[in-house]
Amino acid sequence: MLLLFSGSYDGTVDRIVLSYGDDVFRFNYDLWQEYDLSFTEHGWVIRNPAGREINSETVTASYWWKAFAFFTQDDKYVKAEVKYTLRDIHGWCQARDLAKGNSIDFHNKLGKMTILGLAKEYFTVPETLVTFRKFSASRLDGSQVVAKSLASELSDNKGALMTTQVNIAELDPSFPWYLQCKIDSAWDVTVFYCNAQSFSFRRSRAGLTGLDWRSDQNLEMLVEEWEPIDLGDSFAKKIRSLSNKLGVEFGRYDFMTVGDTDDLVFLEFNANGQWVFLDPFDKYGLLDCVTKWLRSS
Repeated sequence: MLLLFSGSYDGTVDRIVLSYGDDVFRFNYDLWQEYDLSFTEHGWVIRNPAGREINSETVTASYWWKAFAFFTQDDKYVKAEVKYTLRDIHGWCQARDLAKGNSIDFHNKLGKMTILGLAKEYFTVPETLVTFRKFSASRLDGSQVVAKSLASELSDNKGALMTTQVNIAELDPSFPWYLQCKIDSAWDVTVFYCNAQSFSFRRSRAGLTGLDWRSDQNLEMLVEEWEPIDLGDSFAKKIRSLSNKLGVEFGRYDFMTVGDTDDLVFLEFNANGQWVFLDPFDKYGLLDCVTKWLRSS
C-alpha cells in the first residue's frame, strides 16, 4: 500500500489517489488530529477516521508531496512534534528503499546556485549572482537585471517576491539578493521529468502583466495554458544526464527561449514542482506516468 503524505485540499494528490486506486493511504497533515498513530522501535501503525489502516508491514512505498505547506493552528511545539513524527515515518521507509521522489529537504542540500553550476555542463545558463551587502554586484553593471527569490518564502507581512526587474544601484544592501541577467524571451519552457521520461511544454509570454508567468497562472486549471513541444532526443538525454548528476528521478526543469528563437536558457530545477497544470485534462500522459512510477519498485 502506498503511504501518501500531503494535505486535505491538494488537487494534485486528489488526482493521484483517483488514478492510483484503492491501494493508497492518504495522510493529510492539516488533519493530523483525526488519525490514530503508533510508532515504536518495532514498527508503526496509522489508522484514518474511516478505520482504514496502514502499517510497517503493509506499506509498499511512501511519497511526500508538500505536506508541510498546509496550514494548521497548532502550538509551535505541537506542530514541531507532529512534523518530526511524520518525517521519521517517511525516513523509516527511506531506510528500506520504499521512499519515492526527492528528499523532503532536497533544496536545503542542493540549492539554486549549486544546481545552476551543474546545469551549465549541459545547457546555457544566465549570468547569476547571490550577494550579501551587494558584494560583487558590479559584475552585472551594464546589464538589465532581475531579482528573484531563492527560498520562495513569504515575508512577515505575507508578501512574495516574484521575478522583478531592478536597478542594482537602488537595491538595499541590508537585504540578501538573488540577481540574474534579464532574458528577453517569447516563450517560457518547462520540462516535467519522471522515471526517466521527459514531458516538455511551452507557454507564450505575450500579454503577461509582469516578468513571472506565475502571476498570471490560471489556478483553477480550466484551460490549457501550456502546449506540448518536442525538444528532441538529444535534449532529453541532457535532461536525463543532469537528473542522474542531481540524483533525482522526479522534478521540473524551467527554461526560457532566447527572444523568439528555439535556443533555450536554463533557469532552475524544482525538486517538488507542480506539474498537473501542464496537463489539466490528462491528455499527455503525465498522471499515468506518475502513477506507474509510484507503483514501481
